[in-house]
Amino acid sequence: MPQTWSRTGIVCATVATLGLTAWSSQGGMASQPPGTEGGNRSAPTGVEVEVKCCDDSVLKLRLLDEKLELQTKYGLLVIPTADIRRIEFAPRIPPADAERIALAISRLAHPDYQIRERASAELLTFRERAYPSLLRAAKSDNPEVSRRAEEAIRAIQSRVPAALLEAREYDLVTTEDCKIVGRLTTAALRVHTTQFGEQLLRLSDLRVLSSGSTVGETATAPPAPTNLMAFQHQFGKELTYTLTGYTPGTGQANVWGTDVYTLDSHLAAAAVHAGVVQPGKTAVVHVRIVQSPPQFIASYRNGINSTAYGNYPAGAYEFVRK
Repeated sequence: MPQTWSRTGIVCATVATLGLTAWSSQGGMASQPPGTEGGNRSAPTGVEVEVKCCDDSVLKLRLLDEKLELQTKYGLLVIPTADIRRIEFAPRIPPADAERIALAISRLAHPDYQIRERASAELLTFRERAYPSLLRAAKSDNPEVSRRAEEAIRAIQSRVPAALLEAREYDLVTTEDCKIVGRLTTAALRVHTTQFGEQLLRLSDLRVLSSGSTVGETATAPPAPTNLMAFQHQFGKELTYTLTGYTPGTGQANVWGTDVYTLDSHLAAAAVHAGVVQPGKTAVVHVRIVQSPPQFIASYRNGINSTAYGNYPAGAYEFVRK
């Protein structure tokens, strides 16, 4: 039987095979599945996929499940994995994390100041996973609880892209000719990794799965320009680029706006500000040219300060999360 791949286990594979940033959560790599010792491993089968994890790391592996069950409002659908092009996973909070979040929320009203401080700090480490509970806590009749919850909400909003804070109950499965909304019935995917063989990958650790033509976009997408001034007044136009996230402090990179940016905003810095790529990491980004809002809003996100600005008639751009 395959072993469950814990979050630190993912890190080990990521570091060993892809050189990505390690996960911070506690755990360990599961033991090797029986029958795979030595050099007798059979050739991997399944569908080649790329998954984006909740810590923004990316894994390339093979999906071994031949089909996935999706519970929809019209009943249970069985979808062959070979037909799936993309899955956008609804947020799932592991039971252990849910218990820790609930405990930290309850400690916001603790009589000991230091315990309240530690609870506030711990909630920030859960980022978007703590966000729904904090929204409820902000409505508490206890002024200390509501104040601390509101402070944590503002801190998370400054660090996490708005799209990741949207409450979404259902998964979105895209095939070649349709999109289906529902809830996947499995808690984990069976996958094969080059380094560790067959493993189980928990859905609670995943954001997006891509397969088919969407895998390998990095090899075909052109490099990103510094800004998008060349696309003035081309509203609705969508563009795809390979981009390396700007590292704060490495040079001048002006950004105006939040989520919607002026066309002359530094594209690599805006991508980091929006949370679609990490500093120094390379990824494929999708952008859309849009009408300028009445006012571009200033904010601080992911180490990037953006500036406010008035209407910009030439247009603006936003990142499209595909």
